[in-house]
Amino acid sequence: MDQFMNEMAVWNMMSTAYISNAIFFAACSFLIWVGFRFTSRIYYEGNINLLGKIFTTLFCLSVGAFTLFTMAQGQGLAAGTAGAFSALSEVQDISSNAQALIDTADGKLGPVQWVFLGSVLVMQLTQIWVKKAS
Repeated sequence: MDQFMNEMAVWNMMSTAYISNAIFFAACSFLIWVGFRFTSRIYYEGNINLLGKIFTTLFCLSVGAFTLFTMAQGQGLAAGTAGAFSALSEVQDISSNAQALIDTADGKLGPVQWVFLGSVLVMQLTQIWVKKAS
């Protein structure tokens, strides 16, 4: 394994994987913005029919799901890289940074990620379903 894979190769693998994850997150951010455009129009016009509200709700929830999956994929990438470092540590010495990733990568979303996603969905759904005060 030492000749096939070294620590730098694992770091490069993680870096490459995070590039595609960042592109997915940028797309999700754009779609979140589109959702806010839809919901603010519903909120400020106030005369949108029920079907429009339902489809906008489904759009916002699906974008929330895409964003959740993208963030979870990022955490999975970190956990997978930690697993690769763990296997590598059995045949060669690894750096303290690689050991720190092994110690901290659990594959779970952090509280800030949950607060971000939850606040986006609450703000969007509130603009759809709560009437504007006159």
